[in-house]
Amino acid sequence: MKTLLPLFLFFLTLSLSAQNNPEPPLTPSTFSVWSQRMDLSEYSGKKYRLTVAIRMGQGGPDAFAVAFIRNEIPEGGLRSWTFMDNMFDRAVRDSTWKTCTLEHTVDKDAPWLGFGVLGFSSGVFYYDDMHLSVETAPGKWKELPIKNGDFEAESLAPWQQTAQGVPARVLGAQATLSVQTPFADKQCLKIENKFLK
Repeated sequence: MKTLLPLFLFFLTLSLSAQNNPEPPLTPSTFSVWSQRMDLSEYSGKKYRLTVAIRMGQGGPDAFAVAFIRNEIPEGGLRSWTFMDNMFDRAVRDSTWKTCTLEHTVDKDAPWLGFGVLGFSSGVFYYDDMHLSVETAPGKWKELPIKNGDFEAESLAPWQQTAQGVPARVLGAQATLSVQTPFADKQCLKIENKFLK
């Protein structure tokens, strides 16, 4: 009986952990997103800038690739932002690399930055060489390190699939690290959407 108690406690812990951190269900969508968040509260009121190289692989006429920035409240959550630029007015549809720039100001009430990339519709999309900086004084920019922003790590972490600011799993969407013609160094991020019509 004494030997069964540790096993029981082990499986009980696993069960409680699964209940507290359930994996999101697979859901259909017309786009897929990979993102992360960063606390910029020490730069409240300062301008920030995100740059990223983007190109299209394969895709139909409605497919495009973008990056995005969002001013989010500290606790995060579903649609928990006060500002978002998702580049939908200047989406990338070209097969050649293009460096895109997104800028805004750190909001004192929503000082966390949510940022990432999005592939719209079925297709293949590539992203690389992401950089974040803040303007600490007029004309003076300080680069803030983005974890795996160059996509040169062995895994995608800490990038995670999200939708509307919360963890998600989109049916038919996957992200991998690719050595196929990266913009810089040896790897880039590849998103592939295979959505049913």
